[in-house]
Amino acid sequence: TLGLDLEGGTHLVYRAVPEDGRQPTQEDMEGVRNIIDRRVNEFGVSEASVQLLGGSAGTVPDRVLVQIPGQTGAAITLNFGADTVSARTLEAFFHDNLDRPDAKVKQNENRSLTVQLDKIRAEVVDRNGNVITPSEADAWREAIIDWFPVALQVGYILPDIIPPAEGDDTAVDPVTAEVGTLPTLEDVQAAFASVGRSDADIDQVEAVDGLFSILLKGIDTRTTDDEGNPILGEDLRILNALREIGTVQFTSSQGALTQWIIGGGIQEAKNLIGKTAQLEFRYRECGDLLPPSSDIPWPPDGLSVDEWASARCTNPAYFTESATEIDAADLDDAFPDISGGGIPRPVVTLVFNDDGADAFFDVTDRVARQGDRLAIYLDGEELVAPGVDQAVGGISGGRAIIEGGSFTAEGVRTIAIQLRSGALPVALDLIQERNVDAVLGKESLERSLVAGGVGLVLLLMFMIAYYKIPGLVASIALIAYMVMLLAIFKMIPVTLTLSGAAAVILSLGFAVDANILIAERTKEELRSGRSLLAAISAGFDRAWPSIRDGNVSTIIVALVLFWFGDRFSTSVMQGFALTLAIGVLLSMFTAFFASRLLLRLVATSRLGNNLNLFVPVRDRGHQDQQGEPAVGGNA
Repeated sequence: TLGLDLEGGTHLVYRAVPEDGRQPTQEDMEGVRNIIDRRVNEFGVSEASVQLLGGSAGTVPDRVLVQIPGQTGAAITLNFGADTVSARTLEAFFHDNLDRPDAKVKQNENRSLTVQLDKIRAEVVDRNGNVITPSEADAWREAIIDWFPVALQVGYILPDIIPPAEGDDTAVDPVTAEVGTLPTLEDVQAAFASVGRSDADIDQVEAVDGLFSILLKGIDTRTTDDEGNPILGEDLRILNALREIGTVQFTSSQGALTQWIIGGGIQEAKNLIGKTAQLEFRYRECGDLLPPSSDIPWPPDGLSVDEWASARCTNPAYFTESATEIDAADLDDAFPDISGGGIPRPVVTLVFNDDGADAFFDVTDRVARQGDRLAIYLDGEELVAPGVDQAVGGISGGRAIIEGGSFTAEGVRTIAIQLRSGALPVALDLIQERNVDAVLGKESLERSLVAGGVGLVLLLMFMIAYYKIPGLVASIALIAYMVMLLAIFKMIPVTLTLSGAAAVILSLGFAVDANILIAERTKEELRSGRSLLAAISAGFDRAWPSIRDGNVSTIIVALVLFWFGDRFSTSVMQGFALTLAIGVLLSMFTAFFASRLLLRLVATSRLGNNLNLFVPVRDRGHQDQQGEPAVGGNA
C-alpha cells in the first residue's frame, strides 16, 4: 500500500474534546477509532490509516490521526438529466473551454458525472462582503449552461369535451360545441417570447399534428436564488407558458443541467469522519387553508390562492413545527438506494425496529389526516418535508425513504454510513488538516521501481561473481528477505511512504552487510586450515556479535524515532522507524539462520569438495599458496 507522499491523499488530526469536564477514557478513544475506521472502510476508501496518538505508559491517547490515500482535490457532481453529454465530451470542455487540463471526468452509476480537479478557486470578497471575484465553480456552471444545448419536445391534443348527462340541458352538446384548434408554430414562439426566450429554435414536426421540437441553450433550473429564497426555475416557467396556449399531452427534456454539487477532497473526508449524522423528524403544521374568520383577508400578505397553497407549508412564517415520537435511536439500518418512478434519484432507505415502526405509522397517519407535512432534518438542515396521501393513511412496515434535491450517489452513501455507524463517544476538534500531494508522480514512481529492480539485479550479480557460493547463498537469502518483508507489510499492514521506502533500502543494506561479514569470516577460517563445515560454523559465530550489536543499535534508534513521531504526530518519522525496525529484525533472521542453513547444505554436497568456490576471487591466489586444508569440505 502506498502512503500519502507516494499516492497523495488527505491528512487529518483530531483532538478529543472533554465533555462536562470528563476526560475521555481508553474505551472512549478505542470507540472513536473503531467508528472512524468503520466509516472510511464502508465508504470504500482503500487502505485508510486510523491511529491514536499522544498516549504513553499510564496515559490515554487524546488525538486521532486519519490518513486517506487518494482523497485529494475537489469534485463537482453534475447531471444533465439524460445521457446527452458524455464524460469524454465534458472533460474536453473543461480542457479546451475552461482551461483546466487537470480535470478528469467519470460517469457514476446513476448516470451523473463527477469532475475531479486539483482545486477550485473560491470567491474573493472585500471587507464589506461584496464579491470582487466570483468563484470558479459559479463561472463554470454558467459556461456549461450556455454551451450545451437543451432539447425539448412538447405535444398538444385537442381538449376533451364532456358529453352531457341524460336529462341535463345545461351541459355542452359535443355535436354543436365548437371544436378547438391545436397551437400553431407562432403560438409556441410567442409562449417562449413571453418568458424571455425568443432565442429558442422551434420546429413543428410535420408528420404529427401538435408536436413541436425546441432547441435552446442556457436553461437555468435552479429553484432558489443567491439568497436561498425559493424561485420558479426557468424550465418550469417555460412549461407553464406552454400550458397556457393549449392542452399539453406530453413534454420531454434532454440535456438540462439538473444537478450541480461541489464536494470532494478534504471537505468530503471531514464530513464523513468528524460528524455524527443526527436524524430528526418534526411534525410540520401548515398554515390554514381557510381564514380563521370571515372578516380577515385571506390568503394573507396579498398572496394568491396558488401561492398560498405552496407557501403555507414551505415558508417558516406560516407554519409551526413540533417534535415527534420518532426516535433516531430506533433506527436499525440505513442504506443508499435509488428511487422508483420516471426519474431515478439517489435516496437513503431507513429501516426502523418495532418501536420505531409503530411511531412512524402514528405520525404519518396524523400527517395524512390533517393534510400537514413530516419534515426530516439531518444535522439541523432540512432534507425533505413530504406530505402523505389521505387515501394511503399511515405508512406501515417500518421503512422510510428520505431524499433531497442535492442528493448525489456519493452523498447518500455518506449519510447512510453516518446514520448506521452511530454517535461518536466523544466530540472531536479538527486541529490539523491538509491535502498531501504525491512527491513522486506515477511515471516517476514507475521509473524508481525499475531503477530499484535493476540495482538489485546488479547487486546479486556482483555478490555471485565475487563471493561465488557464499554470494549465491546470500543472493537467495536476500530474495527470501524481500519476499518475507513484503508479506509482513501486507499482514500488519504497513503503508509504504517515501521515508518507508528509504528504510527498506537501508535495511537491505544491513542484510547485504551481514552476509559480507559472514563470507569474510568464513574465508579467514579457511585460511587458518579449518575444514569447510568448521569454517562456516566459526565464521557465523564470529560474525554474529558484530551483526547483533550493529542491528540492535539501529533498532534502538528506530524505537526512539517512533516514540518521537507518536508524540509529535509526525507520521513520516513513524513510518520510517517502523519499516526500518521490521527490516533490520528480518535481515538478522535471514542472514544468520537462513544463510547458515543454506550454506551448510551446499557444503555437504559435492560442491563442498571444491574450496575455490567458497573463496572470493581476489583471494584465490593466496589460497593456492597456502595450500588446501588437510580435511575436505565433507569431513
